[in-house]
Amino acid sequence: MPLLNVKSLVTRLQNGARIVDDVSFEIQPGETFALLGESGCGKSMTALSLMRLLPEGIENTHGEVHLDKIDVPALAEREMRDVRGGKIAMIFQEPGLSLNPVMTVGAQIAEVLALHRGLKNSAADRRAVELLQQVGIPDAPQRLHEYPFQLSGGMKQRVMIAMALAGQPKLLIADEPTTALDVTIQAQVLQLLRDTQAQHAMAMLLITHDLGVVAQMAHHVAVMYAGQIIEQSPRAQLFTSPLHPYTQKLFAALPDICHKGQQVAAIPGNVPALGEVTQGCRFAPRCDRAWALCHEQVPLWTVTGEGQGVRCHLYQLADGKISKGIVQAAGEKEVSNAVQVTSAALSVLKVTDLKVHFPIRKGLLQRTVGHVYAVDGLSLEIGAGRTLALVGESGCGKTTVGKALLQLIPPTAGSVRFAGAEMTGLNAQQLRILRGGMQMVFQDPYASLNPKMRAAEILQEGMDALFIGSSSNEKQQRINVLLDQVGLAQGAKWRYPHEFSGGQRQRIAIARALAVNPKLLICDEPTSALDVSVQAQILNLLKSLQQELGLSYLFITHNLAVVEYIAHEVCVMYLGRIVERGNVEEVLHNTKHPYTRALLSAVPRIDGDRGGIISLAGEMPSPAKPPQGCHFHPRCAQVMDVCRTSYPPASAISHTQLVHCHLYRE
Repeated sequence: MPLLNVKSLVTRLQNGARIVDDVSFEIQPGETFALLGESGCGKSMTALSLMRLLPEGIENTHGEVHLDKIDVPALAEREMRDVRGGKIAMIFQEPGLSLNPVMTVGAQIAEVLALHRGLKNSAADRRAVELLQQVGIPDAPQRLHEYPFQLSGGMKQRVMIAMALAGQPKLLIADEPTTALDVTIQAQVLQLLRDTQAQHAMAMLLITHDLGVVAQMAHHVAVMYAGQIIEQSPRAQLFTSPLHPYTQKLFAALPDICHKGQQVAAIPGNVPALGEVTQGCRFAPRCDRAWALCHEQVPLWTVTGEGQGVRCHLYQLADGKISKGIVQAAGEKEVSNAVQVTSAALSVLKVTDLKVHFPIRKGLLQRTVGHVYAVDGLSLEIGAGRTLALVGESGCGKTTVGKALLQLIPPTAGSVRFAGAEMTGLNAQQLRILRGGMQMVFQDPYASLNPKMRAAEILQEGMDALFIGSSSNEKQQRINVLLDQVGLAQGAKWRYPHEFSGGQRQRIAIARALAVNPKLLICDEPTSALDVSVQAQILNLLKSLQQELGLSYLFITHNLAVVEYIAHEVCVMYLGRIVERGNVEEVLHNTKHPYTRALLSAVPRIDGDRGGIISLAGEMPSPAKPPQGCHFHPRCAQVMDVCRTSYPPASAISHTQLVHCHLYRE
């Protein structure tokens, strides 16, 4: 007997456009059902329909939803309040917008405990502390009295998960539950969800675009496109034999070491807007297997096996067969290594012993009583046409490094030389000249784009400041080219940031950085908000630009699959210092530092292998009080006495690979 049974669900806008179109699926108790697809496919709107939390102007017009024999659409709103949180709970995609900014973390969890578990006062506080500890939040009793703005993005996401689990729901809807988390925390959270699921036979609807998470967590998978489920299958069958051309292209768009020297098979075009496709298959405009019938008739649902079906005309043919292999994307080509093989002598950026220390001030006179050692003696070098990846957990100082290189944050000490010119100590006018050659793509595009400016104005702002383009006509043509390069329609340039999806805003941010013809791009998690198909487009764009223009990249990320694909060298950072560096193949396949090993072990794999995850004890220490000796020793399983007293010097594993670890001292 399924816990959740959804039949022919239809959700419409007031103008009649269908956001969710005839969606049907079942979830058994203790089972994880994954909804997979690009942004704009209707995944989150399906979840909100189940919770009856649809925004104004959107409504369910057809379909059945039964949760544990309860007819959800027939419930009065008062009855539905008991169902939400108690029988069905949701982890929302953006915790920063979902948590109440004027209530403490403890008060928000206490609301759920009082309503659904009958716990109040000290009993509620004790249970809230237990929940925060379960989701890996350090100093839980203290965090209980803090507000959301005092927490990092990852911490806010974990608070959301704790609130969702507080009512012990029978069904948990997880909408991108690990998007804001590092791989180590992601592994802990996924394990927590699995343990909770096993303990309480909790069912889970997992909404994600991360195929690795799906491979680890899901029992059944539905692939969604433009409001419809176009393929549904048990996990193992989907990953070994994807049927729909769209599903095959999602797998082909995954970056990895096998694609080095090649472009990733990106899916051309974008998900159609609501109501745009009025007849035929909705994927036909982007499908290289489409023919006339695909543009004329809507494909019917075809059952291809037990628990497996597909919506595609290819399976309605007489023989019912298509190739299971991944078709090479049209236009896929070898990427020349001519620009990439560059002498180290032609370095674009050279950083030596960079330090960024923030003073801690207290008292009426604001005296300095200590420092936050955000970056503490970092050195790196990037050659022309090369990509250096900087990886590590949140809070290790990666973003601070990027801002210090651009002098957006003044370094405390050290040298930053760009194209041979020293940047530290320059005045604003001198920096303005050099900044044209260095640009940054920030992690949060919504916060970094001016909400009162249209996309065209955002792109033109930098061009005006650096006198690029002699006329308004020339600038508009340049803007059109930039929008084409990042996969946005030219007509979108007169829209404001709030009118774009998260992935589209990130593409505008990348276009803005490219607008002033830089030689070095500092990319701070540039693909973290993107689906795999859009991510592939952006990565192909960055690679082609590097090939054509000789661009260099400092690529700040926690996505190690992206590192394998796009980077030449890697630096692994922990608590303000680099602990291992070298070529991609060396660092990721001949890993030496225990911290790097832990990061790699926590990356979800699409083969579903969950074994060998190295659990790190505790949290990263505060950069205001770094541990004596090796900074990693409190969390290291191979710690020795010398690790507690002295910081390890660099040990050469090869002429290109260095590691700061006492295990490799001569």
